[in-house]
Amino acid sequence: MTDKLMVDYRNPAQHRVIYQPYWISSLEIKALDLGSDETKIAVCFSFPAAKYGSSIIIVEKVGFQVTEAFAGGTITVDAGRCTIPLETTTTGGAVTFVDENDLIETGGITSGTPGYYPAAAGDWITAAALATCGADCRIVPADSTVPCATVYVTSDGTMTTGKGRLHMMITEVPLY
Repeated sequence: MTDKLMVDYRNPAQHRVIYQPYWISSLEIKALDLGSDETKIAVCFSFPAAKYGSSIIIVEKVGFQVTEAFAGGTITVDAGRCTIPLETTTTGGAVTFVDENDLIETGGITSGTPGYYPAAAGDWITAAALATCGADCRIVPADSTVPCATVYVTSDGTMTTGKGRLHMMITEVPLY
């Protein structure tokens, strides 16, 4: 076989930087902060391009931890996605739903029992099982209409107690 001339496309950063999945955890979500009127949701993570650059975020795993049992009516806890206008949007700012339960479906979290509840059904788990990095397990960071992960807690009564945290294992995939 004759020798050929090489054109080198190896990325030297590939050998110095290892892109591995890592866990992120929200602050503790408190039922009393959300109220029972279904007008407030907990924004747990935001993904601005200013922070993540041109990377895309692959959601590897999702789980919700009930740290204190929720009580006060029939309560449901879902994890999903929303957007906020800007990264500077904070408590009291507007939230636009994308899919309120695509990360953890209604019924996937036993809100009255402390414990860890990994996603077992829903849009995200279906996409993750296909291992195609489809839209339901991929987040594209943006600086306006910022994508977020959210927890939506509802009750048909007045919530009196309840706390929890959203956990996600994510991988940043650099797109130069």
